[in-house]
Amino acid sequence: MKRGVVDPYHQIVVNTYVRRSRLTYKEYFDQAQTRPLADYFFEKIYTLEGKAERDELAMKTYNRFKGMLSEKSRGRIENLLLLNEVTDKLDQQMADYLRDNKKLIVEHDGIKHIDLKKLPQIYKKCNRFEDRVEQLKLVVHNLESFFELSKHPLAGVVMRPVSLAARTVGFTSLYKVFEEGYNATKPVSKEVFFEFTQYVRGHETQFLEKAYKKHIHLL
Repeated sequence: MKRGVVDPYHQIVVNTYVRRSRLTYKEYFDQAQTRPLADYFFEKIYTLEGKAERDELAMKTYNRFKGMLSEKSRGRIENLLLLNEVTDKLDQQMADYLRDNKKLIVEHDGIKHIDLKKLPQIYKKCNRFEDRVEQLKLVVHNLESFFELSKHPLAGVVMRPVSLAARTVGFTSLYKVFEEGYNATKPVSKEVFFEFTQYVRGHETQFLEKAYKKHIHLL
């Protein structure tokens, strides 16, 4: 697949997760305080449009500034980069399987996605259990880590020099994506976020246990 060209089957996999998430977590994503964050994630982060360029810029930025970051900050970013890498691998495995099993594709409102009833069996067919568990642990960890960061009392103060540094070295576009995420997270209360992450832990654990017929223990 040429750089900048979206694999249509990879896009169908992404469409599937967006649809499943919108339905599964509708109670949370439809709240006024959480809707901007959900939209931000699906429209700016978990999207294939411009992904290669975005990933390359993120890695270049991190490599340039990691020596200036605290150990905790480096850990946050490296876990996020790892989640991106693991998710890409799992999604591409499913896309390759879908290419030869088009009967699994359905369509709603003009958007193609995998039949959600078939998703557990496709997981088991395409992806290693250990990789799916690692992904879930990374999802929960990154959710909690970056929410904690957004609520830090000095977060707003830190954003200003970061913005200046980004403009100075030509990383303004990446900073804007980060800033949008920060602004979308601020309105979410700790109570709602804690309830949401607990629901994600429980629901996604059950989903994987049903798909692979194995027990999972998340720390």
